[in-house]
Amino acid sequence: MSEANASAAAIELLVVLTIQTTLVRTVPGAPLGDRIIFDVGGGIFEGPKLSGRILATGGDWLTRTATGSHLNVRLLLETHDGVSLAFQYSGRASQIDGKPRIEIAGTFDAPSGPYAWLNDIQAFGCGTPMPDGVRYHIYRFK
Repeated sequence: MSEANASAAAIELLVVLTIQTTLVRTVPGAPLGDRIIFDVGGGIFEGPKLSGRILATGGDWLTRTATGSHLNVRLLLETHDGVSLAFQYSGRASQIDGKPRIEIAGTFDAPSGPYAWLNDIQAFGCGTPMPDGVRYHIYRFK
């Protein structure tokens, strides 16, 4: 990518995910850090070209280290018209100036048809913790 192309890069909102989670178990003292496992209890997603619900399956596996947490998440989405999509992402969560900061990057697995375009996207975003889960704003490069 040339420098001219890099400066012209634009992003667009792909979807906002609101995920409900429940703590399942903590595994303290693991060699790479404490493991914290959350169950995905459901949720919704909404965006300009994509909307539906997050199914009550999948998980959020965190590894907490001295400097923050590493995320490893898998979700099963169902679009408003009944198409199943897998969304997998990883990232980091930390405290910056006393405020939580969650940054992620992920990919979709979509069947052929109206959502196949998602298979070619590198999604990225930022999250905000909520009392019963997390909300992510997910973007893509245009």
